[in-house]
Amino acid sequence: MNKYEILAPAGEIEAVFPLIEAGANAIYVGLEGLSSRPKSSDLSIEEIESALHVCHQNNVRLHIAINGCISEDNLDKVYNKLKVLDRIGVDAVIIADWGILSKASLLMKNTELHASTLLGTYNSHTIRCLKNMGINRVVLSTNLYIDEIASIINSVPDMEYEIVADGGICFNDNRICELPHINDGADYTVFCRKPYFLYYNNTTVTANRIAARQISSSEIIDLYLELGVTSYKIEGRTVDYHYILPRVKKLKQAIDEASLRKHSIYSTLHYVAERRRTTEEL
Repeated sequence: MNKYEILAPAGEIEAVFPLIEAGANAIYVGLEGLSSRPKSSDLSIEEIESALHVCHQNNVRLHIAINGCISEDNLDKVYNKLKVLDRIGVDAVIIADWGILSKASLLMKNTELHASTLLGTYNSHTIRCLKNMGINRVVLSTNLYIDEIASIINSVPDMEYEIVADGGICFNDNRICELPHINDGADYTVFCRKPYFLYYNNTTVTANRIAARQISSSEIIDLYLELGVTSYKIEGRTVDYHYILPRVKKLKQAIDEASLRKHSIYSTLHYVAERRRTTEEL
């Protein structure tokens, strides 16, 4: 895979190629009815096969999110879908449930397993546990500070790490939100993103959404590159992909420029070290 990966969201099949053109190294989509987004933003197995063909033709990876609230009635469905995804050759599945992740490690023969940020990873002991299960990548919790991320990566350097580099950061903990997350006829609903109204003095007015404002890590991307973060995820499967395209381009430009700066620094240090060695030999 690429040394650094820009992972872009596709909530519809038509978004895949434009995102690739914008500079995405990988695309992630939700599996219909089993992701943490409404089914209108998910793809069917047939659509995933079509997306996979486009991605692989362009040397781009395809990741499948299975990170919704999986009920007892849906377990067999999930496991059958995992087998299908493994057979058709998707590059990775992103899972948020410990039990399903454990089962997937036995079912998936070719596909990478990624632990979703919704799984909750806050320390190196959890990372080691996931590594022992055969997990290839951990999407770190969005609640972690940079120094905590540094400590985790230094403790377990032989794991791939991904961060949410562009998108919404939950004002609660992702896993223990005070507001309900429900599957309503397989349509996933997050109530912080619903419209709210205030009622005062017999008057109803529109209120701001509870959801936090979106962030971008482009300005501090050097820090994450230096830490060894591999993948930089952009959120937005539920929005029009035309809104995502400039965000992909912005992040790509930031990573490219930061990589050049890093290469330039290393080249200079290597040159100085070589000059010092040559001088000492003389």
